Amino acid sequence: MAVTVRDLLKLDIMKDFKVEAGAGGLDRSISTTEILDFEFLKEGEEYRGKSFEGDSIVLTSLLFAKDHPEQIRDAIQKLHYLNVHCMAYKPVIFRQLPEDALAYADQTGLVILKFGNDEFFEDIIFAVKELTRKTGELEQIEPLVEEMLKRPFGSAEMAETAELMNPLFRPYLTAYCINDSKADAETMLHKIKFINLPEKLKRVAFVCRCRDRYLLILSTDEEDPLELQEMLDSVLTCYGVKKTGAVIGISSTTRLADGIDRCIAQAYWSQVVAEIEKTDVKYYRELGIYKLFVPWPGTRAASEFMEGYLMPLISESGNDEELLETAICYVLADGDMNVAAERMFCHKNTIRYRVGKLQERLDPDSGEKVFFQNLSAAVKIYLLKKNS
Repeated sequence: MAVTVRDLLKLDIMKDFKVEAGAGGLDRSISTTEILDFEFLKEGEEYRGKSFEGDSIVLTSLLFAKDHPEQIRDAIQKLHYLNVHCMAYKPVIFRQLPEDALAYADQTGLVILKFGNDEFFEDIIFAVKELTRKTGELEQIEPLVEEMLKRPFGSAEMAETAELMNPLFRPYLTAYCINDSKADAETMLHKIKFINLPEKLKRVAFVCRCRDRYLLILSTDEEDPLELQEMLDSVLTCYGVKKTGAVIGISSTTRLADGIDRCIAQAYWSQVVAEIEKTDVKYYRELGIYKLFVPWPGTRAASEFMEGYLMPLISESGNDEELLETAICYVLADGDMNVAAERMFCHKNTIRYRVGKLQERLDPDSGEKVFFQNLSAAVKIYLLKKNS
């Protein structure tokens, strides 16, 4: 997830920069910004080796070559040897670089950019630094978020992760897992890296990806649903997420000291259940029996129960998609055959017949109520595993 030269061109301040040469190096990494001033004057020779760390973009006005354009090609060659990946020049002294300099850059893949307008060096430095900071944080934190969905964290791990996410978190946390149907994982990453939240929100929020969804954590001084709703709306607006195209899972509000891992797991699985039940928003407090199986529906006990119960429908020898679909619709309709019939576009009597076949095949020795309880548990574990 390293920042590349190509990424820099997506920054608002560099959107008008033009690639003059070295386009073959657009995917080379950038970790810092450096300034080229006097280092290639003869008297700057001794400083040159100490001045450039490499893996960088170098900003310059080419002042050192004002009366000696032939020095530009040599400077580009030396920057290449010093592992500089990009040079951006401000066209105040030279409107165009010598052909031999551009040819060398093309040959080596050292990207040459020309400033677009009157961008200031310090603004570019700040923008690149912010982008590399965000990218580095996401590189550390997103694997930790994935790990939290697999196991509970210890108190030390939770504290370290919270500090990485936002050292200014307030005492209460609420997590939101958001699936934006109009954005894929790469689009989400682009927005997270290049869109900056307003300063007021930045102090109390954190955003990253979680299994191709947005994960948003908001912190407050107390449990305040109205404040949280206003903050959520502001973040969604910043990232261009419309509620009409989003499915959102919302955790309980939890004290920071009690566990950020719990918040994240609750939000993620609430979103999964929202997808299963085809609803726009699902709060963790509304999950009901699903709470027995999340956040780890793949545990041995849960999987063995589900697979054993549904085996006549899902095994290779007994595969019956129609009955499995009926079981799912029947469970999601809370046992209401009329609702299940509407969802499957068939007659109520057809559903009644299929439910009878299900009980005969899966649970012939149980009464109707016990059968529905067992079927509901097995189907919900199946759907959680399938959609996670």
